[in-house]
Amino acid sequence: MSEQKLSGRELAAMEKEAAKTLELGDKKWYLIAAVALYAVSLALPHIRGVAGWQVLFFTDTASEAGIRLAEYVFYVLGAIGVFLFTLGAVTLKRTWMAWVAWIFSCVTLVYAVLAAWMRQTSTSTDNTFVHIGMLVATIAAIAAVWGLSTTILARSDYQLDVARMRAENTELSAVESAQKDLLRQQQNDPETNPLLVDDRRARIARRRNAASGEQEETETKGEPDKA
Repeated sequence: MSEQKLSGRELAAMEKEAAKTLELGDKKWYLIAAVALYAVSLALPHIRGVAGWQVLFFTDTASEAGIRLAEYVFYVLGAIGVFLFTLGAVTLKRTWMAWVAWIFSCVTLVYAVLAAWMRQTSTSTDNTFVHIGMLVATIAAIAAVWGLSTTILARSDYQLDVARMRAENTELSAVESAQKDLLRQQQNDPETNPLLVDDRRARIARRRNAASGEQEETETKGEPDKA
């Protein structure tokens, strides 16, 4: 990045803009693999006689096979998070799309466990085992969560450069300058820092004086009037 002289306002705008864009690096391969695996899982059998795409699109074949609600939700959430928004994050490199993909992918994993448990504990059908289709879709969700987590929770080299330049910049806004001056004053002068002043003795003395004043007032009221 060029070391040209930039104002604090310009550097703040640059830092905000940099946070909107993803720098995928090698993590893009996890995301590409997640998108590809989910697409493949739709062509594979979810259970015997029912493919993943038939569950995703609520077909009569899936309904007649006794597909559970959690299984429908699993494929729908996966289509939104693992496929659509992850693909959007890879192609457009927008941070907000990565966050949406991450949220939906995490919930997809939760429903993967729930759907598998409901299928295996079902008593209304003999088809109690999920097949390779759902296993591949689950692996796709894991790859998406891992790739997105390591991407959106990390700062790119560009963001680090802008943050360093902003920290080194001596031009501060009025608010930032006032905040730094106040912090510096409190750190350098502990006697005026309310968090560091030990006024316990003064407070005890004030309580004693107040108690003494109340006692004297009570005694005065209790004395009889002299003729």
